[in-house]
Amino acid sequence: MSYFINRILYLVVVFIIAISGLFILVNNMPGDPAYGLAVYIAQQRNMQFEQALEIAHKMMGVDPNEPISTRYVKFVTNLAKGNFGYSTFYNTSVNEIIGKALPWTLFVVSFATFLSFNLGIYFGAFAAQKRGKFFDTFVSTISSIIQSIPSFILAVLILFVFSVKYRILPLGGAYPVGMEPSFSIEFVWKVIFHAIGPILAVAIPQLASWTLSMRGNTSQVMEEDFIRFAEMRGLPDSVIASKYIRNNAMLPLIAGLAIGIGYMLGGQTLVESIFNYPGIGFYFGKAIAVRDFGLLTGLFSLIVIGVIVATFIADFVYVLIDPRVKLK
Repeated sequence: MSYFINRILYLVVVFIIAISGLFILVNNMPGDPAYGLAVYIAQQRNMQFEQALEIAHKMMGVDPNEPISTRYVKFVTNLAKGNFGYSTFYNTSVNEIIGKALPWTLFVVSFATFLSFNLGIYFGAFAAQKRGKFFDTFVSTISSIIQSIPSFILAVLILFVFSVKYRILPLGGAYPVGMEPSFSIEFVWKVIFHAIGPILAVAIPQLASWTLSMRGNTSQVMEEDFIRFAEMRGLPDSVIASKYIRNNAMLPLIAGLAIGIGYMLGGQTLVESIFNYPGIGFYFGKAIAVRDFGLLTGLFSLIVIGVIVATFIADFVYVLIDPRVKLK
């Protein structure tokens, strides 16, 4: 129990430091975060910019003359209440944007991660057991090449080949334009069909990374004394491979899996932008492009919270699956 209490306290400290750093970074950016909204209000209501700027500040709950310490307390208080701020570009709360975008990102990320992790474990373990043979050389070489390709470059290639050239996949979006969301089989199929491109762009680099990691871990485990002892006992190779080698080689990857999902909660910004896929990454890229500080801060905060929660889950899962940690 003391282990988890210490981890919770540690993560709380990390959260405070990360959120404080985010607040300082955003508040030191040049320009007024209400400027864009003020321009829009001035154009729509045909009023002076100074008056529109004052209205924009009130809409955002921002006082430019307020001490930074007071703004920091408000920022932390709003986060504690679950209020991620206000988007000047979309003229709505960040919570509403997160509510619309997060399910799409979770769908792509969870599917891509599940697919790449399971295939990566299989290919990596099998390649390690065939060290020096053709399969090992082929898988290691291909994985190394794919891992060096940025995901957004892969997204462009997938879009060009399968959408533009051969027209197998749609050009972008989460579902066809003009189609009303519903729980019908047709709509679900269209959602899955439109997600194939982003899923492939996310899953393929992950697959290469998991494969190489699993291969390296498996090679190390195969040299351990308990593996030789299991072989001396006359255990079948299939039992040694599944219960002794694979399970132990997977342990470091489990922690990396949970933390990786936390990081990917922010979405793949460039991938989602290329496919015009309305996830967190798409709105994150839009916030940077239009200098929407409110949306940028809210999405940053979401990512920080996601990583911290994922780290805690990884610690908890690691204790459950690794008896050596229990003993410590």
